[in-house]
Amino acid sequence: MWVFAGLTALVLAVIALGIKDISKPPAVATPAALSASVRTTQRAAPAASSRPKLSSSTLKKTSGSSKTIRTIRKIADADSGLSYRLLSRWQRGCSDSLNTPMFRWSAGEHAVAGTVSGAPWYGNACSGLLQQQFQYYGAADLEPTAMSLAGAMDPAHYSGLQHYQILEGSSAIRVSGHQAWEVTFQMSYPDAVGQGLAFSNEAGAVVVVDRGAGQVPAVFYASVPSNLGTSDVKSLVHSLRLAT
Repeated sequence: MWVFAGLTALVLAVIALGIKDISKPPAVATPAALSASVRTTQRAAPAASSRPKLSSSTLKKTSGSSKTIRTIRKIADADSGLSYRLLSRWQRGCSDSLNTPMFRWSAGEHAVAGTVSGAPWYGNACSGLLQQQFQYYGAADLEPTAMSLAGAMDPAHYSGLQHYQILEGSSAIRVSGHQAWEVTFQMSYPDAVGQGLAFSNEAGAVVVVDRGAGQVPAVFYASVPSNLGTSDVKSLVHSLRLAT
């Protein structure tokens, strides 16, 4: 009997200890422990990114380079209202030799392509108003007028060299919304070597622009020897603008 009573007392003691542990309040993390954990996380955050930061000087350089504006030089003809690109290494002014009773140029540009009989031979791009020798009554006359100008320029500007003219194109175009007509041609010099020329041909174009009722048409003429780059003729025509 005393043995049974001893076992009973032991069981009750174990149960009492379990109840005492359960009744203890749970451990709570102290504010110091929480803040330490946050600080550790914050110190580790920058290491997660390996992307370098741009300095203020780099940002300014990047921002400045994106706003670089390339200025295009141009010729502005106050008489005809035409404006067009001034080619690199070309100079302002139309050669005086191009002014004849049939053609009067009020603005232009030129570059020396070589010499002919000791005198300079130029590449030219010139503009002006249509002279009275060429009849013009309206936009319907654009094509015949442009063709007449291209034909008249042959003896007026190229007679100093043995040559022949090849008509390459004739088409309607627009210049700042105004009706216009372009005639393109090529001048070939079959005896270029014998004549001591630095070029063998020239690309040329004539453009007549209708400026409106009662207004004299504007005329643009370009002729570029092969050693200066004949593709510049197309570039010049594409750059044409008419002031309104």
